[in-house]
Amino acid sequence: MWFLAALLLIAPGETPPPTPPPGSVIELLPGVHRSFELSGEDLTLRARPGAVVDAGGQGHGVVLSGKRIRVEHLEVRNTGPNYDFYNPDSAVFAVECEDCVVDGLRAADVITAVRAEDSPGFVVRRVRAVGNRQGPGITLYQCPRSLVEENELDGFLDNLYMEHTDQSMVRRNRLLHSFRYGYHLMFSKDVEVYENVAERGRVGSAVMYGRRVHVYKNRFEGHVGPLAFGLLSQEQHESLFEDNLIRGNNVGILVVSAVKDLFRNNRVEQNGFGVLVLREKNKVSSAAVFEKNVFLANVYDLAVDDPEARVTLRENAYDRASRLDLDGDGYSDVPYLPSSSYALLASRMLDLSLFAFSPGITLWEEAEKKVPGLRLATLADPRPKILTVPVGRPALLPLLLAGVALVGGLWLRS
Repeated sequence: MWFLAALLLIAPGETPPPTPPPGSVIELLPGVHRSFELSGEDLTLRARPGAVVDAGGQGHGVVLSGKRIRVEHLEVRNTGPNYDFYNPDSAVFAVECEDCVVDGLRAADVITAVRAEDSPGFVVRRVRAVGNRQGPGITLYQCPRSLVEENELDGFLDNLYMEHTDQSMVRRNRLLHSFRYGYHLMFSKDVEVYENVAERGRVGSAVMYGRRVHVYKNRFEGHVGPLAFGLLSQEQHESLFEDNLIRGNNVGILVVSAVKDLFRNNRVEQNGFGVLVLREKNKVSSAAVFEKNVFLANVYDLAVDDPEARVTLRENAYDRASRLDLDGDGYSDVPYLPSSSYALLASRMLDLSLFAFSPGITLWEEAEKKVPGLRLATLADPRPKILTVPVGRPALLPLLLAGVALVGGLWLRS
């Protein structure tokens, strides 16, 4: 079916027709525009330079519904104050908007930049938005087959939140200074998450309650504070985490009641705990494999606080493992024990991390390596890879993380 495309030029103070003909191109002319709703099919909404939608401190900026609506280069400010996590006032709110696109949005003084619900095939790209820590930056609910790419979000509660978004793709986003999670994925399966950066958030990033998620080539860095981690896998099943850089966090990777997850070829460095495995109350124990990762300059490489957890270590590289390689195959001839009883105690009482480098604790951990009977549990990498990267340990960062752990432990007890 052919449509005669209409070009509608909207001056400041005017609003577009709520249901323009299919194929229409709507251009907002420079100036300040009021909030409006747009519904239909095969529509393009384009803002010219200098055009701004000001919501006047009430409700959403623009509301979309229909099919194949494309929004380009829009700038929205001053939305309403509602910060309900599941019903926030948003710069752009898309509801039942199938195969719709938001591209190049700029948002300031907003609770949420983009919110989409029941919108299969939703695309959001190149959004630049700064939040006030009250609501999520981009939130997608019941939006399977979505694409979220090349956005930069700073200072939202969760910078990027996705729930029930099966078969989606999240790539090349930059997520900074979140007040809670940088990236937060819930109840989703068959999702790809790659080449994203999440830095300096208050808590970390989380992948939870889903299946078959592939998380690769991301960077999770600089999450320092009480209970902060780089990446959390909680009740996540049959997922693959590989080729990620996880650096400078209180806990690098936190695994909670996750089953059949594989962590491979990740670089885990300069964290308090490189990996911490826990069990949620009344939930199953974790069953995870760590294979060919690099553990470098962590206070503790690994702690497992669940006697029933099934943690398998294969051919990982550790800066404190033996470098004895008599047959020259690149692997140590001596198994490595990355955990210790003190690491287990410190995982339960974070303030004990402050004493990790004291002579007494160092001596105790060396004794455990040589006398298996002293260990609370046996968890060994039988064939660790010889580390081929520099092994110099920065003196200040581990102590800083231990100090933050002390503050966190005292805070939790207060």
